[in-house]
Amino acid sequence: MHRKTLIHPIWIFFLFLFLIYEFACAESKSVGFAIPFPDLTFAQVLFKDERAYLGIPQKKTFSFGNIRGNLILVEFISTYCVSCQRQTPILNELYSSIEKDPNLKGKVKIIGIASGNNLKEVETFKKEYEVPYPIFSDLKFDAHTAVGSPRTPFMIWVRKDAQGKGIVVSTHLGLIDSVRAVLDETRAVLQYDLALLKPKKGSVYEGDALKPPLSEEELMAKAIEGMEASGGKVIQIEKISFKDGDWIYVGKVDFGTHQKNLFSKLASRRAVCDICHDTFFIYTFDPDGRVMEIVPLQLTKVGNLKWTDGDIKKLKSRTIGKSILKPFTFDPKVDSISGATITAVLIFDSLDKAKEIYEKLKKKGYVK
Repeated sequence: MHRKTLIHPIWIFFLFLFLIYEFACAESKSVGFAIPFPDLTFAQVLFKDERAYLGIPQKKTFSFGNIRGNLILVEFISTYCVSCQRQTPILNELYSSIEKDPNLKGKVKIIGIASGNNLKEVETFKKEYEVPYPIFSDLKFDAHTAVGSPRTPFMIWVRKDAQGKGIVVSTHLGLIDSVRAVLDETRAVLQYDLALLKPKKGSVYEGDALKPPLSEEELMAKAIEGMEASGGKVIQIEKISFKDGDWIYVGKVDFGTHQKNLFSKLASRRAVCDICHDTFFIYTFDPDGRVMEIVPLQLTKVGNLKWTDGDIKKLKSRTIGKSILKPFTFDPKVDSISGATITAVLIFDSLDKAKEIYEKLKKKGYVK
């Protein structure tokens, strides 16, 4: 009895230190720690060596869960992101180091996910930067959205549990400056006992809430500007909300010989790359789904420069008059804006998703 009373306080002391340590580690972890990684689906034909590396059979569609390995390093990039381009040699060296290490080879895999980029852009990027690991095209930002729309580059360490499901064990936002740091983190997370981790709900990445650069009154004034650009006069305007919390401006516009409703929608998109700025603009469309006007609110280029009148004119020439009921596919050869290609991609992607807004208006009876 006497012996137990002497040992008991010591164990409490060490337990106290352990809990402090665990709490400190938890506080230093990214918001994505212990979050289940979504079982992303990719529709992309891989080369033979890429299939062999990932352990995926020859098929057009496969999921993240099909990738073999104990630990998957997932790098979200944009092929136009300067930091992603600068980081590529480091990731190439990381790949080489893993493949040369018998304790890591086969257990650790690396994949890239190119947000907003098509297959041609991915192929060009891989060739230019001699990337040895697979990069998947995420043209419609589906994978990017599924993990919380992170800025790029964004690295996620994903462990596979006994059932083959992915669990996020570490993340890194922004440029990685050394291979050593990534290797150290990789070896460390491989030692985690997943049975001790309690999966949490939430997003892998949680960015700041998007805040429009204008007040409510100013936004409505810009919405009216978009509606009147086609030559009519707004005689009535209201802001309507949908069940999912989304909203849009509906205006009755008098064109002299007739009146009709026009719709103005605020598009807010978080920046994709780590040095980019958030994108805000208002697009106006008619009951037939035809784009009538684009009103820029915050469109920037490299160096935080504002778009020029020429840039905006080019954007309008590529968007106004087109229907949101048809695919709004970005073509980098003709739709790019010098120094603002990523922003242009986001604009086209927002217009491509505008059909969802149209369908909501249809259910409310504003369009037939």
